[in-house]
Amino acid sequence: MSDEVQFFLSLKDELPLLILRKSGQTIAVTRDEPSVGSILPFSPRVCDLVRVSDEDVLRKTYEDGYFTAVARDWRIKAKVNVSLDPIEERTHWLLFLGRNKGTAEKSKTTVAKSFKGTEKDLREVVNWLKSLSVEGYCEVYLASEPSISDLRVTGEVGRLCLCRGDERVNEQVFFGDSMDEIAICLEELLSVFFFDCVREAKAVFWPPSLAHPLNIHYGAREMRVAEHNAALLPMRPLLHLGQRYKEWPMTINLPTVLAASVPRTGQSWEKNLICNIHAHLSTNSFINGGEKSVVSGAYDYYHYRVDGFKDDGWGCAYRSLQTILSWFQHEGYMNEPIPDICAIQNILYAKDPDKMNRKEFIGSKEWIGSFEVMIVIQHFLPGMDCMIRRMESGSDLETDPSVQQTLVNHFRQKRACPVMIGGSSYAHTILGVDANLATMEARYLVADPHYSSGETSLKTVVKKGYVGWKEAGKFFESNSWYNLCIPQLATYDPR
Repeated sequence: MSDEVQFFLSLKDELPLLILRKSGQTIAVTRDEPSVGSILPFSPRVCDLVRVSDEDVLRKTYEDGYFTAVARDWRIKAKVNVSLDPIEERTHWLLFLGRNKGTAEKSKTTVAKSFKGTEKDLREVVNWLKSLSVEGYCEVYLASEPSISDLRVTGEVGRLCLCRGDERVNEQVFFGDSMDEIAICLEELLSVFFFDCVREAKAVFWPPSLAHPLNIHYGAREMRVAEHNAALLPMRPLLHLGQRYKEWPMTINLPTVLAASVPRTGQSWEKNLICNIHAHLSTNSFINGGEKSVVSGAYDYYHYRVDGFKDDGWGCAYRSLQTILSWFQHEGYMNEPIPDICAIQNILYAKDPDKMNRKEFIGSKEWIGSFEVMIVIQHFLPGMDCMIRRMESGSDLETDPSVQQTLVNHFRQKRACPVMIGGSSYAHTILGVDANLATMEARYLVADPHYSSGETSLKTVVKKGYVGWKEAGKFFESNSWYNLCIPQLATYDPR
């Protein structure tokens, strides 16, 4: 990955903005909000600030290259572990582990300073920190002395223990070119803790879309969502505790994990998946006066035997579900590999009331429909609502304007995933719609999971029409009912 991050999103919708620059380079772009200072690993007080309040300033700063942020190589990088008690009168300690300037990399020094939670003592401990002569990576521990009672103790009074995994995480990172700059960050931390009474725990996150890490209040949802927005992060789950950045001090450079990486199992068949197969169509839909809208982003085409498992004649809805889930993978909503048919059946056995206590369902060739597809989607994406739209006939797709309007509304959204349609013992995946709502003329971009092959032949899929624009009256059956399963992305907030 490059050490530069270019902001491509429509920033005019995010105004007002704050551009933070140092040594003539942009190091961060955020919303211009008070919370920004608490989430960045460096203080805005040590940066040159450019405020973008309207579209004219936005256009000028964009043309001047201010929206290309670089990953700055800071002289000092400090990891701060916090275990403080809010009682001002109690004795608190700052323990510092670092390397003195000019000494060997492995030569560490350890110093400590006690303080009370008063303005006077905080000034003293900050000035003491400024006096240290260190460079490179260092660690800071903030802790409070325990309170010992004069009462007679008859039992166990406590124990020392190491936290396991993500238990009780409360840490931040500070970057600076001098100890003065690190001390400014520490001063802000202590002031917010003792005087502003903001004491929710933080953890370090490094979303791949940024050139710097973030210090986030991970446990307080309202604060986390506000900080997510302030950092101009895309609408996907990026700041949950399990995603925190743990590679300290092994690496403190720009992460190398690509934002668009897709979770895989590592099996050989996954290399044969074709992404956005509809982009290879040579023919298009031409509805006179129609509005054409197709799936956004990327998805993988799943079909019979795509993974070597023989599901001909009954597995089409499973494959449509896998295609939909792959879209959520590419968008960053889903961090797990695509479940195979057996895994899907196990999920339904555990969560579908109709399949609970039916062990014979696992390993069977039993069809599933739109409701089962919804259950599995919600298993991987808790909180995702799905619209189940019933149609009494496949002809409703060309005669019922409300059905056409529903699909047009879905695919014209900024984020539009594939849609599952099931009926007449068949399931398909709708990838787009071209409709003239006034005349009710419509065609549908369909990915057909009934193509059967262990390796996807792009030529065969396109030539034989397994993926293509379909007229509803010729493709869907008029004497059979159908259900649509449409994930409701507009109301889904994964943050």
